Amino acid sequence: MKKAIIILVLLGVCFVSLFCACGRTRTGEPVAPNSETPNNTNNDDEKKPEPTTATTMIVTKASPNNGVDKEKYLFRYKFRKGDEFRWNVVQQLKIDTTIKGTNEIVETYSKSVKVWRVLENMAGNVAKFEYWVEGVDMRKMQTGQELAEYNSTRDREIPKEFKSLEGTIGVPLAHFMIDTQGMIRRKIPLRIYSDESRENRIVIHLPDVELSVGDSWTVDLPVVDVQINTNSDKVKKVAAKQRYELESIQAGAAKIKFDTQVLTPLEPQMQARILDLYTSGELTFDIDAGKIVSQKITVAKTVIGFVEPNDILQHVSRLAECSCGLRSCEICSGKK
Repeated sequence: MKKAIIILVLLGVCFVSLFCACGRTRTGEPVAPNSETPNNTNNDDEKKPEPTTATTMIVTKASPNNGVDKEKYLFRYKFRKGDEFRWNVVQQLKIDTTIKGTNEIVETYSKSVKVWRVLENMAGNVAKFEYWVEGVDMRKMQTGQELAEYNSTRDREIPKEFKSLEGTIGVPLAHFMIDTQGMIRRKIPLRIYSDESRENRIVIHLPDVELSVGDSWTVDLPVVDVQINTNSDKVKKVAAKQRYELESIQAGAAKIKFDTQVLTPLEPQMQARILDLYTSGELTFDIDAGKIVSQKITVAKTVIGFVEPNDILQHVSRLAECSCGLRSCEICSGKK
């Protein structure tokens, strides 16, 4: 029974694949702490974005080449009313656990289409977005169990493994107010949906200053409350930061890589609860269009002794998403 409970806790990471991208769940876009409750969509309130929560950013400039200044670029989002960003998302996950000598493997694969539409441009360089999931195709394989599948276009009934998706496909899920630096000024949930605080997003937090190739910046991520163990309500506050580096620019497309560092010392059992925080990856930013067009995120984490000294947890997940829409794109064309 204890093993089953632990596996269920870990599987919570599996099913955030629809609404959460491992590397993008906490990429430094602070959210105002008093977001509205679901179904509260008072228009007057929505027109008054509240200040962002405090965040710390440090920019590190690269050394000039032979004393010659590098070309500089100012990164800003350019969102216009009526813009619609359709993200094709592919995620694969494998969790391999050995507890008290017994091995169990869980694998999931999902494809989804997520849509972010700009409803209006507001004061203070803020755009109001509506977010929803247009469709999903999901599979789950687990040791000793039959294959579970769900396709929102094909299937009328949702299997028990994916019940958290019920009533959340093809309907508006939330409104977001996002400024031109990628700060989420406010979030207004329109309904309760799976892991709603950590949907993968279309922005990262951009610096105030111009950047050159080789420059980097770090962003403190929102503090996370982690339950100390399954038998206790006590939590530990976990701090982390994300580091971005402008790797290259070609034909107006900037390649930015990132990795995440957990700053709070954690016991193995607590590390196993925040696997989606141990991320690295890269993204492509279209400077002229002012938007992210693709991103790839990886989590590769091994935790030893998360239940007993010899227990092993191996977590590998890969997420790729793109909004280019081209048939030549492996993600947008629907190829696995």
